[in-house]
This record gives sequence, structure tokens and C-alpha cells, in this order.
Amino acid sequence: MPNVKNFSSAKEYAAFVDVTPNNFESGSSVKRRSRISKIGAKNVRNIVYMSAISVKNHNESFLPFVNRLKNKGKQAKAIIIAVVLKLMHIFFGILKNNATFDEKLAFGA
Repeated sequence: MPNVKNFSSAKEYAAFVDVTPNNFESGSSVKRRSRISKIGAKNVRNIVYMSAISVKNHNESFLPFVNRLKNKGKQAKAIIIAVVLKLMHIFFGILKNNATFDEKLAFGA
């Protein structure tokens, strides 16, 4: 994982790995689905992506988050990318504060 001291926010941390969505719009007539750009740290992105698949399928803490996205009609890959983004934010908080994982802090009350 990249050193969190080099980043001022979790958004910057996630952007370094480049798992943030990029919208594609060209004027008013062309609008495509969002994608991740895949420019950032490929090795970290691959590890976090595979971890997100496992978390999505087997972690009880993420179950309400995943179900909420499913109920909104999100596709499977979009849910995985949302889990990746959530993991990157959690990693940033854990590493920046030298803390342990707290489900209430990560997902709210």
C-alpha cells in the first residue's frame, strides 16, 4: 500500500490507485457508463480488487452496503468497484490513525 503520509485525504489515496469512477460525456448527445481509468498503481489495484470480491461475498460487515447497492439496481462490477473504493477509504483511515477496524466508524451507526 502507498504511504498515507503522501496523501491529504482518502479521496487522493483512492485516486492514486485509480479506482475512482470516470464519467464519459461528450456534449449533450453522447453519454456512456462510468469506468475506472486504470492509470494508477496497477499492482495495488489488482490486489484490492480481488480482496473486494472476497469481501463482497463473505464479509458480514459489508453485507448491508452490498445489499443497498443491489437494491438500487447496480451491476455486479459496479458493486465490486464501490467495495474497492470503500476498502481504500477504510485502509486510509486505519493507516493514517494507526487504528483497528471499527465497523461503526466505517459504516455509520
